[in-house]
Amino acid sequence: MSKIQVLRLISRLNIGGPAHHVLLLTKHLPAHRYETYLVAGQEPTGELRAEKWAAHYGVNVHYLPALRRTPSLWHDLLALWQLYRLLRTYKPHILHTHTAKAGTLGRLAGWLAGVPVRVHTFHGHSLSGYFPAPISRLYQGVERLLARLSTRLITISPTLKDELVKKFRIAPPEKFVVIRLGFDMERWATYDLQKARAWRQAWAPHGETLLAWIGRMVPIKQVERLLEAAAPLIRRGMPLRLVLVGEGPERARLQALTQQLGIAGACLWPGPIEDMSTLYRAIDAVALPSRNEGTPVVLIEALACSVPVIASAVGGVPDVLEGGAWGYLVPPGADWHIALQDFLSNLAYWKAQAQIAQTHILATYDYRRLVQEITTLYESLLAENNLLPSQK
Repeated sequence: MSKIQVLRLISRLNIGGPAHHVLLLTKHLPAHRYETYLVAGQEPTGELRAEKWAAHYGVNVHYLPALRRTPSLWHDLLALWQLYRLLRTYKPHILHTHTAKAGTLGRLAGWLAGVPVRVHTFHGHSLSGYFPAPISRLYQGVERLLARLSTRLITISPTLKDELVKKFRIAPPEKFVVIRLGFDMERWATYDLQKARAWRQAWAPHGETLLAWIGRMVPIKQVERLLEAAAPLIRRGMPLRLVLVGEGPERARLQALTQQLGIAGACLWPGPIEDMSTLYRAIDAVALPSRNEGTPVVLIEALACSVPVIASAVGGVPDVLEGGAWGYLVPPGADWHIALQDFLSNLAYWKAQAQIAQTHILATYDYRRLVQEITTLYESLLAENNLLPSQK
């Protein structure tokens, strides 16, 4: 039986949700039916490559150093040419791109190379909040053109689809399909209780509340909003400590800000942590004050471990938190200081809500559901284009 050839392309295989997503799809698409070739670009300096994840899943990755997130005429043209040659050589039935730069160069190369089915997944978007207005409008125009080169567009939440269709007019609604992220959710049941207790004793020796921020320290995440909201509470004597997990170009500036706010002694900077399942058992809550998000993996992880969350009501966040039933939503423009004080004052309630959400989160974001939905989509698109290989 001839197999369906899929070339899966992601801008960079860094530590984060999209990397898990593509690795799980590459590993778990039915091997008797599909053959996947995973290609990833170059991570920026300071970002960690998810090599351990790839090794864990037994997935081979072909790296394309010219494919970089930062715009560069030379590297972008080189990456486009290399992708075109790769597609002409591999001749996939399906090209599936993930994240913005891979989606831009990949879809253009796929169209030029004559790949019959071209699918792109929006894991979020950079169409607002990242760049000055003229550049954002330019990117919106580019995405509209790329949508015409796409057989189907995937979004990972209903809210993200609505934004792309109604706010940015990227493509008509029938061009989109919503397929939520999928992960190995069973791993959240395994953790080291002794290590969790040791972390908690070291970080909160007097029983302080541990509020964690987890992610890459970049401007769009607005970590300073959390610091500024927490500072008055800490200065008034609230037993609160902030655990800032991760790295990024903003770290030095944020550490300096804690000094200016007078809360440096209440802030912990453990850096990236691999054993996230154990980390969630050591903390009391998670905060996400981002200016923009797709479907934030940290909220899914926290709720999978029944950890209460407070987050900005942006992007796909309300979808994950069931419109505010399962976590505290802070509307855009609202005062984070007031919201944080209210959230912490009612932490027991939000803990109970997180426990209620846990079962649904574990089922909704399981990778097996993702694989089934992606497989169904692929089969339908191939059938529409009379490309379905025989299953005999």
